[in-house]
Amino acid sequence: MKRLLAISLLALYINSNTEFHEMLRLPILLEHYAEHKLQVKDMSFWEFLTMHYKTDLSHDDQDNRLPFKDRSHSFAAPVMALPIQKIALEEKTPLTEISHSSTYTEASIASCLHDIFQPPRHS
Repeated sequence: MKRLLAISLLALYINSNTEFHEMLRLPILLEHYAEHKLQVKDMSFWEFLTMHYKTDLSHDDQDNRLPFKDRSHSFAAPVMALPIQKIALEEKTPLTEISHSSTYTEASIASCLHDIFQPPRHS
């Protein structure tokens, strides 16, 4: 069931966000080629594609129903180009040298909370 749902959602996404839905028009392309083949017996499929896709001229109304011929269904992917920024690192010497010394001792902790944080004792 999950696999069927995943395939269905993928097909829906591909169909709506890409030009894959034009592949559903392939039977129209093959039927149109068969009509041309009846009129011109020695026409190859490559010649048929050249005649219909190399020029914008249409010889009948079915030409606009062929896949990838309708210009109203164009796909534009949003792309954001970021400029390349150069980062130059320079090594600089510090102006003053700081030395840290710690005077921490355990006795400096306030003893009022010291008794609260003890491990539990077994009685």
